[in-house]
Amino acid sequence: MPTIRVSINDLERLLGKKLSLEDVKKYLPFLKCEIEKMENDSLEYEANHDRPDIFSAEGLARGLRPFMGLSPKKLQFKPSTVKGYAESIPERPYVALAVVRDLALDDEAIRQIMQLQEKLASTYGRERRKASIGVYDLDKITPPIYYKLADPDHTFFIPLEHYRRMSLRSALEETKQGQLYGHIIAGMRKYPVLVDSTGQILSLAPIINGETSKVDVRTRNILIDSTSTSKETAISLVTIMALNIAERSSSGIVEVVEVVAPNGEKIISPSIEAQVIELNVEEINELLGTRLKADEIAELLKYHYYEIIENSGKSLKVRIPLFRLDVKSWVDVAEDVSISLGYHVLGTEADSLPPSTHPGRVHLIEAFSRKMRDVLIGMGYAEVSNYIMSNELAQLERFGLKSHMYLVSNPKSERFTGLRVWLTPGLLDAVAENSSKHAVIKIFEIGDVILPGRTEGEPVVERRLGAAISHDKATLTDGLSLIASIFDFLNIKHEFVRDRYEGFLEERFSSIYVDEETVGFVGEIHPKILYELGIGNPVIIAEISLSKLIKFIQHC
Repeated sequence: MPTIRVSINDLERLLGKKLSLEDVKKYLPFLKCEIEKMENDSLEYEANHDRPDIFSAEGLARGLRPFMGLSPKKLQFKPSTVKGYAESIPERPYVALAVVRDLALDDEAIRQIMQLQEKLASTYGRERRKASIGVYDLDKITPPIYYKLADPDHTFFIPLEHYRRMSLRSALEETKQGQLYGHIIAGMRKYPVLVDSTGQILSLAPIINGETSKVDVRTRNILIDSTSTSKETAISLVTIMALNIAERSSSGIVEVVEVVAPNGEKIISPSIEAQVIELNVEEINELLGTRLKADEIAELLKYHYYEIIENSGKSLKVRIPLFRLDVKSWVDVAEDVSISLGYHVLGTEADSLPPSTHPGRVHLIEAFSRKMRDVLIGMGYAEVSNYIMSNELAQLERFGLKSHMYLVSNPKSERFTGLRVWLTPGLLDAVAENSSKHAVIKIFEIGDVILPGRTEGEPVVERRLGAAISHDKATLTDGLSLIASIFDFLNIKHEFVRDRYEGFLEERFSSIYVDEETVGFVGEIHPKILYELGIGNPVIIAEISLSKLIKFIQHC
């Protein structure tokens, strides 16, 4: 989850009220934020990936106001005199614009705007590949704004925080941003730029803005842009930026800008038409285990800026706040009801649950996992814990595997695009992270993997134990010895059968069988993969299915 840093003084200025440590601890959980650190004037908190509206102090202040009994900031949406025109750029076809007026900025305010810009570009923008965002001092610009392609060797500008003119290609090669993100457009014959009517380059998209139009403490009016491969994403990011920045506007004026595409299509942003969702009171109560009335639900939703359009007593029609990109269905709205009500209240309200038929107990697979955890720790192994989410590169492509994994339809991060199918990649990453710090590495992980089932939509959840051994003299024998010790402890007869598997050295990989059923493997990782990960020593990986082994334990 993104870690956000804000100034307490700046947050208090936006709220118009002093904050104590108790206030912060009390109110931030209502926005699903976890406090990381609070000292002097600095507050660090983790925000959910799906709540980009609170990636900065402005959005955090807006979210806190209702819970603190404070009035919301009133915004005015007006059509803008600023116009935009886009050329055909197939690799990155969409651009959205907006204007925010009458700002009063200082260094901290600018830091918050830049933080929001970067967090949005790295999460929703997928490290700028899908979308990027720029902010500019509108008073240094002469509209209209043009999004077009430019010759990389004969088009010059001064990149942000630089003091000499460079060609677009030089900006890719010589600036830090160019070195980080230049690969996104390096293969294009011409580069996408945002320019004003005088030819001033505002941005080499999606790499770096121009110095001549940068935002500083004297800026009063801001132009916002987002270039993207997705029209919806471009508009969404501009909307978040505009509504957050407007929290610092004395007038609250947000101007809606129209961009005309080559085919005549118009992209209008920020969004001013909010989605409307109908809620069934009975369904919400059934989901939450409550007995709330429609009026009570309506009051609870006001803490999250929902507008109640219609209340029939049995159902509600609500308008979702423009800045809530995460709300997709009535279930998301129900979650906000539960947050406003308080999770501690839900337990006392949930009186419709069926009575218990037997006392609670630890599930057998959990008990088995705990036992195996104790065994590995007793053998001198350190436990690691990786996310169940991973990506195709780590799980499949690095090993040359052709199998499949369940993928997220709209991932917010390239690192987490699907559900892992084995533990080995995570263990390898842990070895890579620690190989320069420790001469001998002995680690293990116990966790679930999600395998495609026999039919579509029926995944198989399997609990596994994985272990990794790495030092300068590590061999397959180390892994075989470890597995033999584990099975001896469990009193299960097993057999090693020489086998082959992508990503492992031939002749140094064995499948593990119990009663003619494969329950795992042990092998030595191929040096090619170790080289890619920067690991100098051999690595032995063993992985066994606890879900399969447990039935043999029961039979023993």
